Amino acid sequence: MSNTIPTPAATATTTTENENELDNLVSQLRQTINKSDWLAHNTSAKWEQENPDLAKQWRAAVQANQTNDTAQQ
Repeated sequence: MSNTIPTPAATATTTTENENELDNLVSQLRQTINKSDWLAHNTSAKWEQENPDLAKQWRAAVQANQTNDTAQQ
């Protein structure tokens, strides 16, 4: 375990490098999704058919959240 505290410049560089790596990963993911037909085959309707109980729970949670958002306004 190191007891050294990174300097602000080192922290900024590391943060920038991490952001660039994350940007690259997201870009690669987008390209892969756009080149594939995965989204054409994996629709929300298919997911609901395969997971009916979870779909019901999800819809109930969304509806409850919408009700809470309306009450907060």
